[in-house]
Amino acid sequence: MVWTYGGGFTGGSKSQNTPEGLFSLSKDFIFVAYNYRLGMTGLANGPTFLHERGTSNAALWDVEQAFKWTRKYINKFGGDPESITAVGFSAGASQTLFQLTRFAGHAEQLFAQVYVQSPGFVPGAGHHRAETFWQNVSSPVGCDGGSLACMRNVNFTTLQDAGTSVTSDYTYQFQPRVDGDFVVDTYEAQFYQNRFSFSGPFVVTHEVHEANSRAWSGVNTTVDVSTYLKIFFPSITNDVIQQLLEYYPDSDYSSPGLRFSDMKQSFDLTAHNLAATHALGNNTWNALIALGGATHGTDQSYYWYSSYTRVTSSGGSSGGNSTAGAGGVAPDGGMGGGMGGALSSGSVRMQKYLVSFILTGNPNQMWSSDKTYWPKYGANATNLVFTNGTFYTAKDDLAVPRTTFWNQALWY
Repeated sequence: MVWTYGGGFTGGSKSQNTPEGLFSLSKDFIFVAYNYRLGMTGLANGPTFLHERGTSNAALWDVEQAFKWTRKYINKFGGDPESITAVGFSAGASQTLFQLTRFAGHAEQLFAQVYVQSPGFVPGAGHHRAETFWQNVSSPVGCDGGSLACMRNVNFTTLQDAGTSVTSDYTYQFQPRVDGDFVVDTYEAQFYQNRFSFSGPFVVTHEVHEANSRAWSGVNTTVDVSTYLKIFFPSITNDVIQQLLEYYPDSDYSSPGLRFSDMKQSFDLTAHNLAATHALGNNTWNALIALGGATHGTDQSYYWYSSYTRVTSSGGSSGGNSTAGAGGVAPDGGMGGGMGGALSSGSVRMQKYLVSFILTGNPNQMWSSDKTYWPKYGANATNLVFTNGTFYTAKDDLAVPRTTFWNQALWY
């Protein structure tokens, strides 16, 4: 199992998750985790940067290298390079999907099977936006004109702080961007156009309220909704905006801010799931997470739950339960903390689906009497719904025209 953590491409670490809860079910797999570059060092892009021989989207190249390393050396640890399962959450899930579409699908497949949770990626694009950001970061640190040689000599903390400041001031999204090379197009668009390299077992999940339970700050009118669509997608045309306003009618929401939040949930998170599912011929296992508030990251405390006893540096022990939320995400999407209560039966069931998938390529194969049968997506667009009670099947809430519309990437 190769784990890729989340954190919005700006935070997170391989050390935030430990697999004790999964190992309590089986020790017949090897757990691999790694770091990748974040923020400025991982996502620098733009015409000047590339003209001066910079490598755009370095974070994605890091992930490719991690999988190549695993394929090359995992046999030294008793593993099988042909049985690698890629597991990721949020930005880490998107990192996994970028590997399927890298170089427009003309690269080799790096892993045998995929289990991704809430892929998160804001697909903003455009040379002008990337160039403006690069110049706005380079000037404050004393590198007018965006000289790459100059930028490489800037103190790391200074560089990161400048990038964070500009991101805040200009509503710039620190995300991988189309560069005509590793990222020929946004990955949902490439899935829609059938430009990817993968065949194998595939699981993808999303939360009920990934990002739509709170109104988006600054969006107070219908005009603001259109304005913010243009902020995220500078090249979007008025006819595409009009179509989106019709797909998300004002009458469905109690405020414009909630209306835009629902749009953002689609283009940032959930639409990606349907793109990958359709590209793989609906031959996938899909799930809807309805645990607690079911906001982004709620499921992580369940997947990583463990009842092990932690030994402290002083030699004592802190008993009880432990959870390690990916990217610092706690239940209901909050930061820090964990479930903290008694071992959840929902956690064990979810872990059994994951471990069964890792070991057999099928979430149903092992502990079948302990779990609800998880059917494939198929022609009926079937989701398994994870709840704190009985798990059940239902039609996919993403199987609607507006989701497909996002995946056409007509804003680009």
